[in-house]
Amino acid sequence: AHEAIRPTDVSLKPMALTTASRDEQRLYELIWKRTLACQMLPAVWDQTKIEIQAAGEKNLYTLLAEGRVIKFPSWLTLYEKKSEEQTNGSGEEEMLPEVKTGDDLDLLKIKPEQKFTQPPPRYTEASLIKALEEKGIGRPSTYAPIVSTIQDRQYVEKQEEKFKPTPLGVTVNDFLVDYFPDVFDYQFTAKMEDELDDIARGKCQWKTVLNDFYQPFEKKLSAVGEVAERVSVPTEATGEKCPQCQQGQLVIRVGRFGKFLSCSRFPDCDYAAPYVQTLEGFVCPRCGAKVVVKKTKKGKQFYGCSNYPKCQWASWRKPK
Repeated sequence: AHEAIRPTDVSLKPMALTTASRDEQRLYELIWKRTLACQMLPAVWDQTKIEIQAAGEKNLYTLLAEGRVIKFPSWLTLYEKKSEEQTNGSGEEEMLPEVKTGDDLDLLKIKPEQKFTQPPPRYTEASLIKALEEKGIGRPSTYAPIVSTIQDRQYVEKQEEKFKPTPLGVTVNDFLVDYFPDVFDYQFTAKMEDELDDIARGKCQWKTVLNDFYQPFEKKLSAVGEVAERVSVPTEATGEKCPQCQQGQLVIRVGRFGKFLSCSRFPDCDYAAPYVQTLEGFVCPRCGAKVVVKKTKKGKQFYGCSNYPKCQWASWRKPK
């Protein structure tokens, strides 16, 4: 097991770090609070759920009301601001009146509201790792490589610190799930982790586990090999004409080394050029030119001036 990150002295409170920077204080406070919180008792709530039978002209309708009030805050006292999970979403605890089964209630008013089901939020690095933990995929030592790999291979891209699948990522995912459903089932990875633990404990032989997996997998891999060569990744139109043939349109394709510009008439026209992503609505704070998105050799994204090398402005953060 991996050792937890914790304060060497829990009596040292975050506000006592007078010589630390603001970011260092915030990081220490995060670790300090979590360390204390995980050793405290669970919070206790009084939760109420009321079902109301409302008779209409023709039908009987069931209305539902829920509310809860905290009775024993415990670890919540470490966190000053209440989250929406602790409140009714308005910042206040929702308290329902006391009622008994069979009570007649008076209708005070009707307030019709139109609401829509919201899609689940996109994953951040933290929520993705949490999902991996909950589904039993990987281990703490593999979480960071998983997050790095999906970005390095351009299966996802970050938008406002959230992961958005790329056309390449969607294509790869659809192909693998269609042709290897057993391997890409959540339970498969969790099962493999359990088998690795059994090997470590001496309960089974590693050759047996590997053979049971690889024999059917190799047959399936050979069967879909030809299909994989014909899979195409959707292109993204730029609205610009190809400068080489003057007939096709420039499109954005995804290759082994990332995105590049190509002619829509490929292979009849073999024009290709590097693709540089520009930030719409942002200008270089130094010279006023366009801001482009670049990556380091290790794949970390940063922002730079389109006039480079004449202007050498660069930043890890978007310009304001």
